[in-house]
This record gives sequence, C-alpha cells and structure tokens, in this order.
Amino acid sequence: TGADRATVQWLVLGTLREYLPVQALAAKLLRKDWREEDSDLRFLLSLALFELRHGQRPAFAVVNDWVAMTEALKKPWARGLINAVLRRYLRERGVLDMALVDRDLGHPAWLAARLRAAYPQDWPAIAAANNAAPPLWLRVNTQRVDPGDYRQLLAEQGLEAKGVAWSEAALCLPASVPVTILPGWDAGWVAVQDGAAQMAAHILAPQEGERILDACAAPGGKTAHLWALGATRLDALDRSAERLKRVREALERQGGTVHLQAADAAESATWWNGEFYDAILLDAPCTGTGVIRRHPDIRLRRQMDDVTAAVAQQMRLLEGLWPCLRPGGRLLYATCSVLPEENEEQIIAFLQRHSDAHRSAHPLTGQRLPGQDAMDGFYYALLEKAA
Repeated sequence: TGADRATVQWLVLGTLREYLPVQALAAKLLRKDWREEDSDLRFLLSLALFELRHGQRPAFAVVNDWVAMTEALKKPWARGLINAVLRRYLRERGVLDMALVDRDLGHPAWLAARLRAAYPQDWPAIAAANNAAPPLWLRVNTQRVDPGDYRQLLAEQGLEAKGVAWSEAALCLPASVPVTILPGWDAGWVAVQDGAAQMAAHILAPQEGERILDACAAPGGKTAHLWALGATRLDALDRSAERLKRVREALERQGGTVHLQAADAAESATWWNGEFYDAILLDAPCTGTGVIRRHPDIRLRRQMDDVTAAVAQQMRLLEGLWPCLRPGGRLLYATCSVLPEENEEQIIAFLQRHSDAHRSAHPLTGQRLPGQDAMDGFYYALLEKAA
C-alpha cells in the first residue's frame, strides 16, 4: 500500500542518513563485528536501531518485528542476538545516546574534512541540510498548464506551495507526497525537479531558432525544461543508451520532442556533424555532494578517488565540447557538487587555458549550498566564446 511504501522509504532513507553514527552505536552494543556474509543482519540491526531512536511505534512492537525478520532472512540463529542487542539499547539508551559523539555529523571523515576546509562557517548548516529530509520541488509544464492555475489546483487539495521570484513554474511543497495525487501528473502537467536544478534552463535562456545541445542529458529533467522554455532545435546526448530511455520517457510524458543520441559528448568526432551550437548545457558528471539529502547513499558510496576521477572527466568534457560552440555562443557548466575542485577551481583553470572564453555574469550562477533557499547544492558557471 501507499502507507507501507512511505514507511519503508522513511526507514531506509533515514537509516542511510544516520548510517555512520548508527554503526558506531551498534559497535558499542556488539561484542564483535559482523562477518561479511552477514551484512544483511548489519543493515537489519541498523534499521531497527533507527526506528527505536525515531519511530512512533511502541518499543516492544519494534523489537518483536525486527527479531522476527531474522526468520525471513533464513538466519534464525540470529534471533536471540538481535533481541538481546535491541533490548540492551532500550535499557541503556540514555547513556549510549549521550556518549555517541559524532564530530563528522554523519559524514565520512574524508568528506567532512573537505567540507570543513571549503566552508568553515557553513559546514554545520551543510551537514544539517544533508541529514534532513528535503521538500518536494515541482516544475509546472508551462506548455500544458498555467502555473497560477496549477498552484490553485494544489491549494484545492490542501497542498500549499511556495514560489520563487525567478520562475513562476517552480513550486515547493514543504514535504513529499505521492506524485500520483498531484493534479495532472499522468497528463504531464508537472514534473519533480529541485529548484536549484530548474535554474539551469533559465540561465541558458534558449532563444527562438537557436541550436542547443544538452550534452549529458539523462535523466532528462533539464532537457524537458529547455524544451518547455522554447528550445525547438534541441539535441540531447548521453553516453548510456539505457539512461537515454529515461530522457525519452521524461520528454514523452510532458509532450516534448528532441533529437536523442547515445554518444560520449567529449568525443565530438563520433557524433557532431560540424554545425556549431548556439548554446550548450554541460551538466557534468560529478560526486553528487550537493544532493546528499536526496541520495543519502552518496556519503557511503563516494571515496576520495572519485573526486579526482570526476575532475578529470569534467575537464575532458569541457575541452571536447568547447570547439562545438559557435563564436559568440554560450556554454553553461553545471554540477550538483559542492566541492571547489569540481566547480570554481575547474572553471578558473579552464579560463586560464582558453583565451577565447570569458565568464558571463548571471544572478543565478555561482555556488549554492544544500538547504540554501530550501534547495539542493548546485554550481553554475556561464561561459561565453569570443565572437
């Protein structure tokens, strides 16, 4: 049911957000670490501890249900162990919770160190935003419905949405709801897209007749937005044919049509016909450190080496796409990262290498931090090629 799905989502995402401190708590409760083949029990215990710490159900019911789950995992030998650990936590939770000092605020040590160094004043606020559930941002499809009318439809369902000054189509609901209850969802009247992500199409500002490229298009939110703002000559690339299916689905749901091609954008010889683009959106692959609140697994999956790899790939894409831009054209560089080496440092280095490139001022460009104006963390730099 919808209620069950929401409960599972709350449990899983909440546990991922608190995974590192919960693991520290579990280590205090267990005599030794889990064997590799029992990683499923590790996560079961993590889910149980998270629910005991934050859930609304009676503690005895929580303990009983999670203990019973050992049977579902076909590990009945763990029944007594899980029961003993959870009951010990309930007996000693006051002392255990007070002793749980998390200097890195739920982040891996390497990432916490990077964020502290880059944002010494803002680090606590960044961590708090990463650890909180995000609001639900919507983008009204202006090709299908008037944003003011849509806001009224939301209000009639008891959903009060806040807007932004720079786009009448961007609406923010304070908490997530099932998208299927949104007015006109199946008809493509609205899409889920964070406010910061919606800035891309407004910064690039497609003009009538321009040839535009979305160079790393999947999953398609920004592609569909460019189309909605009037980009009629729009090409969309992604090197994954499988991911490109999501772009097609996003466009079909909202009534958009663009030219899609599976290709590595940096290797222009394999896909470019030699006709210059007036504008290029490079939503570059990155570490995703600006969207941890939406994807809390990022803090567990990313490693320091991933930053180096991302920086190299971003540079490769910038260099490969720049020759495809006409003189006088514009390229918007975007990431959903907050790490300076992927963002400002990357752009400074590019400008030093290219005398025909300069940065164009725009009020929506620069670094946005997670939680700022209730949005995700994003970086934008608008580059223009000398005419």
